[in-house]
Amino acid sequence: MLLALAATSACTRSNASAGAPLAASQASQQTKPSKAPAEQPAPTLTPELAETLAKAQSGDAYAMTRLAEAYEKGEGATKDIHQAVTWFTKAADAGDSNAMYRLGRIYATGSGVEKDYVEAFNWYKRAARAGNTDAMYNLGEAYEHGTGVREDIQQAVNWYDQATLGGNKAAKAALERLGESFDR
Repeated sequence: MLLALAATSACTRSNASAGAPLAASQASQQTKPSKAPAEQPAPTLTPELAETLAKAQSGDAYAMTRLAEAYEKGEGATKDIHQAVTWFTKAADAGDSNAMYRLGRIYATGSGVEKDYVEAFNWYKRAARAGNTDAMYNLGEAYEHGTGVREDIQQAVNWYDQATLGGNKAAKAALERLGESFDR
């Protein structure tokens, strides 16, 4: 319980520092922590995820992302988007480009957080710079449509090109679509 509350508190601080306003429901979730030892996993985890939690707490970025995914989807853990954001952020800070990409998606869709296209764009950019082709594609879309950033077709084409080089088929289709009306 203590871990869950500490992570929720960290998520709230993270959102506040990222410029996202605190929702009343987030603030009301902060309660006094129980006296449970910090080493024990939150009671909402399956035994397999309890092992993943131990790895995540020791700094394993892949385990952090796996734990975040479990919280995001409610698979093996009680669905908790605030826990998901907390663990995705830790994994992203540890260099996991998939976690960066997933944070971008969470902010772009407003899945459990306030929709924030600028925040989504920033996470996609970090992930793309780390080599994530899905994030490269999403940056192309952001630049093409002016979502979270000023519209810039040349930047869209550049990001679609990079994603295509990495094997992203959606980016290739976007380039073909733009090629009909945009001479590269």
